[in-house]
Amino acid sequence: MKKIFIALALILGVKSAQAWNWVYDQAALLLAFENMTPAAQAEMKKYLGEDIRKQVQTFEQARKKGNLTESASWRTISLDMNLKPVVADDNNAIAQLEKAVEVVKNRASKDNEEVELAIRKIIELTIEMHNIGNVYLEEFPYSKEDFEYQHSMGGYGKREKFKSRKWKGLWSYGFSVFHSAWSAEMHVRDLKVCHGRYKEQYMAGSIRDWATDMGNLVKPLYEWAGPYCQLSRQAHAEEEERFYAGVARAAYRIAALLNGAIN
Repeated sequence: MKKIFIALALILGVKSAQAWNWVYDQAALLLAFENMTPAAQAEMKKYLGEDIRKQVQTFEQARKKGNLTESASWRTISLDMNLKPVVADDNNAIAQLEKAVEVVKNRASKDNEEVELAIRKIIELTIEMHNIGNVYLEEFPYSKEDFEYQHSMGGYGKREKFKSRKWKGLWSYGFSVFHSAWSAEMHVRDLKVCHGRYKEQYMAGSIRDWATDMGNLVKPLYEWAGPYCQLSRQAHAEEEERFYAGVARAAYRIAALLNGAIN
């Protein structure tokens, strides 16, 4: 039975605990595509196919094809005490994104498989660097840990009943239960209403600027949340806004990177 489950997971492209729920990935890419130039849209379809939904490729799928030998820490970004990105080696999302952008810019001299992989990296890693669970702050060492916290299982006006949960899972699956019936298109409409006015602000700057922006987004969270903290139902709902702010940033910044690399 275990072998059957693993096989199905590979076929379906089940993602690691750090990644978002599949529908949020689709929403981010659909919104990104809306904001790409016609040239960027055409090149994206040329290398990844016509079906936009299926263009969200996972590291697991790429590894299965032999294209990736290491991926777990590639999803992460680290920020120092001043919220400046730490890019000491290639083993982080920032360095990998910068390299992928260069491949796409110089695609005329690259083979199709290399360009395809670079575009997939731009999509995947931009999504990953905007997942709060993948942002590590030097000021808060426990931000690197998948620590346990207490999550309220009660509703508004009811007696709080807390249950132990894992921190990384909150930023991957914790909010999907509230909107399990929502399609990717519904999330796109919501993101445009709430964050569309910040589009130009989100798309401006460099990958390293965006890393610092994510640090500013999550720092207030870690100023009060840590191992074994209690997250009430109300606090959980409020943190959903921080989660969506990351999704919106990822969507607009995928478009910014591909527009800049292709035009």
